[in-house]
Amino acid sequence: MMTDNETMETQSKKVLLVEDSREMQAIVRHAVEEVCILVSVSSAKEGLNELEKGQYALLLLDVSLPDANGFQFCRDLRAERRFSDLPVIFLTGKSEVSSKVQGFESGGDDYITKPFDAAELKARVRGKLRRSGNGESSIITSGYRVDLLLHRIFSTDEGGVESPLSLTPIEFKLLSHFMKNEGRIFSRQELLELFWGDSLHVSKHTVDTHISSLRKKMGAGGSQLRSIFKQGYIFKGE
Repeated sequence: MMTDNETMETQSKKVLLVEDSREMQAIVRHAVEEVCILVSVSSAKEGLNELEKGQYALLLLDVSLPDANGFQFCRDLRAERRFSDLPVIFLTGKSEVSSKVQGFESGGDDYITKPFDAAELKARVRGKLRRSGNGESSIITSGYRVDLLLHRIFSTDEGGVESPLSLTPIEFKLLSHFMKNEGRIFSRQELLELFWGDSLHVSKHTVDTHISSLRKKMGAGGSQLRSIFKQGYIFKGE
């Protein structure tokens, strides 16, 4: 049984429902409105746009969407680091075992077949919310704050005033990775594999170019992003 504090904690969390049926949207809302803040959209495109701008603790995902296959949509989300840990529950009329297997293989955490019992959906959503969103939202290190929700990095002066760094998406990923792993050396090859994958159009010099750009944007703090001879790069606070 949930305590009052646990109930209040889940009620403040946002859940995104991607479902094209207005009737089903209403059914889901009626089932879960007591345990979360539900936002409903009707397509994969709208779903991605909503995920990009909002902080969601759970995704409820239909499989048969007008503009995408839900399984593939889930795979695409899992391929992005920022959505790799987002809990996903499939809500679908596909009851075949093969579909359920496909759902889990595409990265789903749970699979609920329509029509479903409202009390069961409520219980499963509440269970997922109790276990999600407990990680850090920010990292404070050596004059910088990494906002993991907004995907921004701020420099902080001695008076505590923050100024955002103007970073590209790949620069944010690189610098936040270094800051989350302060004191650890990463070789150029490791960085290439982490952030450029199997791309055929990059070289080890790509890493050097991005590091150089980051140092300039970090200003005086750029000296903390150091090159270690024949080993790679490290972020180490003053």
